[in-house]
Amino acid sequence: MIGVITGHFREFLILFLVILIHELGHALAASFFKWRLVKVELLPFGGVAEMDEYGNRPYHEEIIVTAAGPLQHIWMIAGGMTCLSAGIGDPQLLELLIEMNWMIFLFNLLPIWPLDGGKLLFLLLTLFFPYKKAKESMLMLSFGFLLIFAVVSFIWFTVHLNLIIILSFLLYAHYFEWKHQPYVYIRFLLERMTGKEKTMRSKILTVQPTTTVENVLSGFYKGCSHDILIKSASPYMCKEKDILTAYFKQSAGTCAIEDLFR
Repeated sequence: MIGVITGHFREFLILFLVILIHELGHALAASFFKWRLVKVELLPFGGVAEMDEYGNRPYHEEIIVTAAGPLQHIWMIAGGMTCLSAGIGDPQLLELLIEMNWMIFLFNLLPIWPLDGGKLLFLLLTLFFPYKKAKESMLMLSFGFLLIFAVVSFIWFTVHLNLIIILSFLLYAHYFEWKHQPYVYIRFLLERMTGKEKTMRSKILTVQPTTTVENVLSGFYKGCSHDILIKSASPYMCKEKDILTAYFKQSAGTCAIEDLFR
């Protein structure tokens, strides 16, 4: 309707198809790995493939699902350039197709949440930090990149409604994600307790006897199964499941870990 009113129906249709193919790339990759796909939503300025997953999938799956969207632009750009050089189709529309694909491809790789670049940034941080810390660090870094992007956009480009809408959406996405961090973190832990996580390596966490259960859990890494070494006069080990069970079933979040095994 917007395209018809403004007289840019073909341009709007191309943009819609490019965004649709991008999001279908995410959706098909997620379906291949049997992820819980909630919905694919197309917005006037982009799209969102919403998954019911909370950080316990293997790294290779998360990278593939995240990269599956941007990779769709590669073959569309290649196809458009091939048709353009071969004289097939409308040159103006083909150039527009190529330009839109490059624009969306590069924009989506910005390290800003919830763009694909922001999700890849989060995966990178989980290699070096526990899940909870990685999430907080990613959102703070992402917000910094968003401010830089906003300043550069206002300086280099003409300020128009689309730009304001995009920046407003990204700002709201940061607020929403920051506000819902505790919920996402609890889901991350809950999936581990119910055995839905797919671990890749074992990791030993060394803690003091007075460390609370909550603080122990905040040290859990993505992609790891944890053994907790409690440093005391007679050091002893406990399993990840024991700590998770105490947290969820015994409401022992503020309890010192040594009190669990007395």
